[in-house]
Amino acid sequence: MLSYLGFYGVFVFNLITIFFFWVSVISKINYFLVEGNVIKIVLGKWFVLWGHSVVNFELYIDSLSYGYILLTLTIALFVFIYTFSYFRYEPNVDRLLLLINLFVISMLLLVSSGNFFVLFLGWELIGLTSFFLINFWSTRISTLKAAFKAMTFNKYSDVSLFIALLITYLATYESNFLVINSQLHIYQNLTTHFGSYEFSYIELISFFILIAAFIKSAQFGTHIWLPDSMEAPVPASALIHSATLVSAGVFLVLRFSPIFELSLYADYILTIVGSFTAFFGGWCAVFQSDTKRILAYSTLSHCGFLMATCATKVPELTMFYLYVHGFFKAAVFLCVGNLIRFSNNYQDFRRMGNIWKYMPFECIAALVCLLNLAGLPFTLGFYIKHILFSSMAQNKLLTALVVFFIVTAAIAGLIYSTKLYFYIFFDFKKGKKYIYEHTNQKNLKSNLYSNTTLAANFGIIGLIVTGYIISIYLYINWFSIISINESLDLLTLESSNFFNFGWPVLTFLKAASAVNWISLQLIIILILSVWRSTFSPHGIFNFFFSVIIFLIFFYINTFFLY
Repeated sequence: MLSYLGFYGVFVFNLITIFFFWVSVISKINYFLVEGNVIKIVLGKWFVLWGHSVVNFELYIDSLSYGYILLTLTIALFVFIYTFSYFRYEPNVDRLLLLINLFVISMLLLVSSGNFFVLFLGWELIGLTSFFLINFWSTRISTLKAAFKAMTFNKYSDVSLFIALLITYLATYESNFLVINSQLHIYQNLTTHFGSYEFSYIELISFFILIAAFIKSAQFGTHIWLPDSMEAPVPASALIHSATLVSAGVFLVLRFSPIFELSLYADYILTIVGSFTAFFGGWCAVFQSDTKRILAYSTLSHCGFLMATCATKVPELTMFYLYVHGFFKAAVFLCVGNLIRFSNNYQDFRRMGNIWKYMPFECIAALVCLLNLAGLPFTLGFYIKHILFSSMAQNKLLTALVVFFIVTAAIAGLIYSTKLYFYIFFDFKKGKKYIYEHTNQKNLKSNLYSNTTLAANFGIIGLIVTGYIISIYLYINWFSIISINESLDLLTLESSNFFNFGWPVLTFLKAASAVNWISLQLIIILILSVWRSTFSPHGIFNFFFSVIIFLIFFYINTFFLY
């Protein structure tokens, strides 16, 4: 088709196809996510198993499947627009577009699967396509190593999932999710023997599913492939780290949630591993200087938060966090891609600085995204992160350990977001002189779009605006039904249930908002005062000025608390 239509023709044809598919999907948002309808599609007979059991190629679309489909298609649409701008002069751009399409199709097949066999097919395909995307620049040794590392870990995940599906089929002789979920209580006491040991089928299945999900979502211990996957092109990284590969493990946990409800240990494992992964990834990101690796460890931290939300048994909470993280993390990746191109492909922020003058659009867009990812007040990330805090605090057995991990992980999110943003946009110029001089020449497109194209910026702003609209819509429709348990509503939750610093009785979200603002102001003081010129007149002035600003804001916070 490329030889007949040309590159522009293929791009336009593909874009129109994805756009109409996305429109048809988003038009059903109320039908699936609010009303909770389910659609089962049987495409036909696939093969016969053991001479009597017919396996159909069937799809099953419920609120969970639809939520993932909407997230994946929305991000893919705007990433595709961005790719056309970012890679239009690169070699093999047609191969990149093909691989991105295959990657998205594989994810859609996985989340809409109606039985074990279609699920495993989609699971294998996303691992295979991610290998080719990470290895896109195959002439680099580091790229090839990263691709094989990701592929190796994905194979371990595939084997673990295959064992889980095999045990489930041998126990139930059924591969359809609807039938298994409705009959699962029958097999609750079913056991098997390995030598002198007796194991419950439910515990075995949940164990192998958790291993598969932990590897795919890069939980602690199996996370080392994720930072190296930054060798992929920026559009592919935006997909991998927001809506596809790392979120596939979360989908697996949500799809098999009835099994985990019958398991004695799954909730504790999910909570501990998820919270520690959030803690580990967040503080690893704090000490990175490579922009893409900071985002990679940030993804690792948010994947830990997502796994922890799965233990709350509130799927709306997990999906809302997934939407907030997916939309804004993808947009941050696209902004960073433009910054890397501006910096002559240098990814270390120690070679950047004062870029806000040259890329004002990316400066504003990155600020909006990082505010949401850091969970600062009056953002979507704030509400979802503090709902998670309050839900974790209800688990009395693990309260101290888990709350410590997730709160310190949230503090790390504030630090690395502030660090990334400040050093890139507002620190002094640290890049090579010719980069800034070259941008000041006539090839600067405009003061608004800086040195990037309108298509790239349209992809970024479209992703942010669409993410806000969809997330707020779900927030309005879901927040009233999200509760930690039957007797505790988050809207009336009081902070005295968790901490009491002498403040009046507050709702939890309001008290958490004050704590977040105070943390932000302390970080601003550190940025303005602890610097190279601390003992100069300018540094002393910055210090006293920031202290005054902090006291003013602290007084305002206290006033509104009372």
